[in-house]
Amino acid sequence: MNVSKGWFKLRVLVVSHMYPNLVNPQAGIFVHNQCKALQSIGIEVKVISPTPSFPGYPKWRGYKAMKEVTEYEGISVTYVPTRMFPKGFFFGSYSHFYQQALKPILAQTKADCIHAHTLFPDGHAIVRLANEQSLPVVVTAHGSDVMLYPNRNPRVKLKTIETLEQSDQVITVSHRLEKVARSFAETAKLKTIYNGFSANQFSPGDRQEARKELGLSLDQGNLLFIGNLYPVKGVSDLLQAFRQAASKAPDLQLHLVGDGPLRASLEAETKRLQLEHRVTFHGRQPYEKMVTWMRSADAIVLSSLSEGLPSVLLESMACGIPMIATDVGGIAEILQNGKTGSLVPPQDVTKLAKVIEQWFTTDESLRKQYGEAAYQASYQYTWESNATQMFDVYKEVIAQKK
Repeated sequence: MNVSKGWFKLRVLVVSHMYPNLVNPQAGIFVHNQCKALQSIGIEVKVISPTPSFPGYPKWRGYKAMKEVTEYEGISVTYVPTRMFPKGFFFGSYSHFYQQALKPILAQTKADCIHAHTLFPDGHAIVRLANEQSLPVVVTAHGSDVMLYPNRNPRVKLKTIETLEQSDQVITVSHRLEKVARSFAETAKLKTIYNGFSANQFSPGDRQEARKELGLSLDQGNLLFIGNLYPVKGVSDLLQAFRQAASKAPDLQLHLVGDGPLRASLEAETKRLQLEHRVTFHGRQPYEKMVTWMRSADAIVLSSLSEGLPSVLLESMACGIPMIATDVGGIAEILQNGKTGSLVPPQDVTKLAKVIEQWFTTDESLRKQYGEAAYQASYQYTWESNATQMFDVYKEVIAQKK
């Protein structure tokens, strides 16, 4: 499908601090995948991505070596060094720093519409800058910007409300998120469009071949976690639940793919729980390897305390791998409990342990049934479907601005 036929060549400027780069190739991969899908249907996409800059901070030195203007898998990207502070200090001022950094770049960029990701800080900065140029603004709320950031301090909440009220359209990635956003700003123009998966990348495959490629055991049960090792991901809860279930499923292994500031403490907790021979931390893996990791698994687990709509859910469904997940964010809108997987309450270690035990101590036909149903349900959630819906949104806000 090429939407440019019969319509002018639409130019969309995407602004997102979450975007793949040389320092973190998986940052905001879902934003990048959406950009590729938009471009594939004939929309001209350019990306501006604020990157952290703070004198002398060793963790961010790698960003200095990056080219400011480059092409990333066919998408034109401008990385803009932007004042930020270690550990999120002065977070309430971030949108001001974004405005300062982005204003000269924005003035030189021709676009019909701006699409910012996260209500704060990106969305707030762009709403203020775009008003100076009378450009229509679409902002996507992904989860933390609605569920967590406004609780950090009153300034962030006020700026979040301003973004909701001043945006020409706010996209939420789940209806649950839309409802919470509505509670902040009743007059906001809100619409839910689900994220997607890349159908040409994620599909079912041979489990044994995937395990051989990754060097994993061919005959043990494989429970897989994919995600950042942050508090919000609830990995400590997962380890405790796994310990309870592991005694009933002696051949079960837990594999954790991802990295983050909690890795050292979680590895220490694994030793305290005497699980070091049952739990393996694999660190961050290349995104192109995610499909192999998913195909290697008997099931995938997500123990988050908060989410928007996690990409790993949609991608695992496309691979025909069933998921055990906490009922947070938009997960329950996609995962059908007792049909395509199992839902458990967040932070309920006992319930999570019981479901893991059930899945791995009974006949594998239950997992197979859930996996097949998940695969059948997955194809309504492709990035191409997302892109065509976004095209309609762009057309509408552009027409309204004229």
